[in-house]
Amino acid sequence: MEFASNPRRCSITGPVVLITLGLILLVDQIVPGWGFGRTWPSLLVVIGVPKLVDVAQPPRPPEGPRV
Repeated sequence: MEFASNPRRCSITGPVVLITLGLILLVDQIVPGWGFGRTWPSLLVVIGVPKLVDVAQPPRPPEGPRV
């Protein structure tokens, strides 16, 4: 599978959200009193920032025919 032939850009939102969720749950287990209920808004920020970065990037030019 070639990623270069795909005109859509690969987004980093999914991996960043999974890593952040894992870190929040890890801290929830390690630090008493710092629960998931207090840190879930950070997930909204982590979802929004990569989306803004994806939108701000210029679109990739279309590729020509392969020979």
